[in-house]
Amino acid sequence: MSQDSRQQAELCAQSKELLHGRLKHTRTAALALALVPLAAVAVSTQVNEPCASGGICGTVFYDTNSNGIQDTGEPGIVGASVTAFYTVDGTPYQFTVATNDQGLYDFGGVLPRGEYTISVQIPPDTTPSPADQGSDDAADSDGVPDHLGNSVAKVTWDDSESQDSNTDFGFTKSAVTNPGTGTPGYWKNHLEAWPVPTITVGTTTYTAAQAITLLDQVGKDKTLTMFSSLASALLNVRIGNDPSCVASTITQAQAWMTTYGPAGSGVSASSYAWKVGEPLHRLMDNYNNGMLCAPHRN
Repeated sequence: MSQDSRQQAELCAQSKELLHGRLKHTRTAALALALVPLAAVAVSTQVNEPCASGGICGTVFYDTNSNGIQDTGEPGIVGASVTAFYTVDGTPYQFTVATNDQGLYDFGGVLPRGEYTISVQIPPDTTPSPADQGSDDAADSDGVPDHLGNSVAKVTWDDSESQDSNTDFGFTKSAVTNPGTGTPGYWKNHLEAWPVPTITVGTTTYTAAQAITLLDQVGKDKTLTMFSSLASALLNVRIGNDPSCVASTITQAQAWMTTYGPAGSGVSASSYAWKVGEPLHRLMDNYNNGMLCAPHRN
């Protein structure tokens, strides 16, 4: 391993220590915008400021007029979860920080030089602003939706004087009238709220009563775990919640249930099947809990 690679690996180790230490309990974007008091959505007076550390930084802001640019007076979003994904010697790493009281984030000198994907979890009841608008690259939003609940942008951090490591993310109010998402517990206990008498999960169609019985049986069998999050996500979309951040995941989860289901087939947590399925379940669980593009029900 070269000296540069060794130094990068040491920085990565430091990043992981910070992530599991003082940043472990950082509040995430689920608390931003729609879920925080007005005092927590502060107007930033530092629009277009360069990175104080000279590293990767930026602003997560509420794009009031949906023009893809942080105009004067448009507020930063507090507590948004910002993650840098990068690779050192073939090993993937990630490091997460939260935006401060003005919506600013700064990874500082913790990260090694290299190619990064910067990802911001979409705050509830918002959608990413249009990217690369206007002529001022320091003021526009750089993120594009990944259809997995995030806005993402590519950035290179090197020693070039011409590099632009200031990467901003704008979010505007969702055009969808979201009634709010419900968890599996909600759908299990509110049969009267079901918008349909039957639901198809994988290739199997269940009556609402049959589905509710399965929602009450979540345990070690991971087909029941997947059924719980998938059925709830399907119902949440059916009643009119924004599906943009979860649609592709629902499609993949339906395919997973087709392959490994039906519910009750006995897939274990240690299986290859669940290694594939667990990320799908987690994203739908976040969606059902109002942490992604649709807010939780009141």
